[in-house]
Amino acid sequence: MLIPACNSIRVGYRKGIPLSLLPRNGIFTCMATAVYLIYGDDEYRVSEKARQIVDYIVPPEDRTLALEIIDGCCDTSAEAVQAVDRTIEALLTVGFLCSRKTVWLRGANFLADGNLSRSDTIKSKLAALTAEIKTGLPQGHTLVLTSPKVDKRSALAKTCAKCGETHEFSMPDKGYMVEQLAAGTLQTYLDRIGLTMSEETRTIFLEKVGSDTRQIVNELEKLCAYLGDRRCVESCDVEAITSSSRGAMAWDLADAFGKRKLQQALVLVRRLLFRKESPIGLLMALESRIKDLMIFREALDRGWARAGRNIQWKVPEDVAGLYSEAFDRDPRKTHPYRAGLLAEQARGFSRRDLLRCKRIAGETHKRLVSGSVPRDLTLEIMLFKLLAQQTPAQIR
Repeated sequence: MLIPACNSIRVGYRKGIPLSLLPRNGIFTCMATAVYLIYGDDEYRVSEKARQIVDYIVPPEDRTLALEIIDGCCDTSAEAVQAVDRTIEALLTVGFLCSRKTVWLRGANFLADGNLSRSDTIKSKLAALTAEIKTGLPQGHTLVLTSPKVDKRSALAKTCAKCGETHEFSMPDKGYMVEQLAAGTLQTYLDRIGLTMSEETRTIFLEKVGSDTRQIVNELEKLCAYLGDRRCVESCDVEAITSSSRGAMAWDLADAFGKRKLQQALVLVRRLLFRKESPIGLLMALESRIKDLMIFREALDRGWARAGRNIQWKVPEDVAGLYSEAFDRDPRKTHPYRAGLLAEQARGFSRRDLLRCKRIAGETHKRLVSGSVPRDLTLEIMLFKLLAQQTPAQIR
């Protein structure tokens, strides 16, 4: 990501800088401004952008005296008030033995429309900070604000936009947009470190790692160290060295069910519950997988799909419209590799099996909501009912 601006300066890569801090294409651009507001729930991109700005403004040799970092992640209104007071004081204090000074209020979690920001004391302190920005910071002083979320209607946000720069890095609301963003992020960082992945390996990587930018970068750094001089990442490398995100583990649980692997499903459900995952959420993931398998089973039975490494669709024209309208997501738009896996899993169940699984999952849902049996035990009993029977011969 680049710092938007007018005057471009080319900066070469330097040894010892971590992958996460390298600028894209080795170029920074900067603009003479005194205030930067960077926010969003994509924590890695927010942190990276702020670090790039700070690294450019404050040379390494001056950071001891010319950079003051204030922790803005607060649990109480008193801590938030203290953080804002320290920020204002730092901005109005002349730098020691240097003419320039940068103040970074990092991770301020009281700038959104929440419980902390509703405090009258905090409102008055933020109003004072806003007034200082409007008046103009002392010559050579710069304020960098980072936050997980900002109320765009607030006077502070509007003033930062008017007097300086604002950068938002928020995750999209829609699932398909999150997938697109994750795919773009993966490509960006693959290019930075000079690694390559096939389309199939990318799909496996994103399904296991998830869409969080920091997780993607961390796992790529692990792969880079693991591969050594080799530059092409294979699917076996992803399986061997990368860690599953929470969301990916839920997918793994659904896959274990689809492959009828009871022992693996039990291990995964216990791990996820230990991580405080919602039992209802896990059950809903399994119900979603059952629904997907029923769709693919029907398509296979009617000859509308042919299973293989990459599934092939031949849906009649009079049915194609229903596929687009009747489902939350047209199964034909599922990534070919992923669709092929789902089709293979569907071949391991008969239509009658899947109807039985759907009924058992529905009964379990009612027990989780209103039953007295511990939820972890309820889920394990459900898995035994779904998978403990002898695996039937695959239905071709």
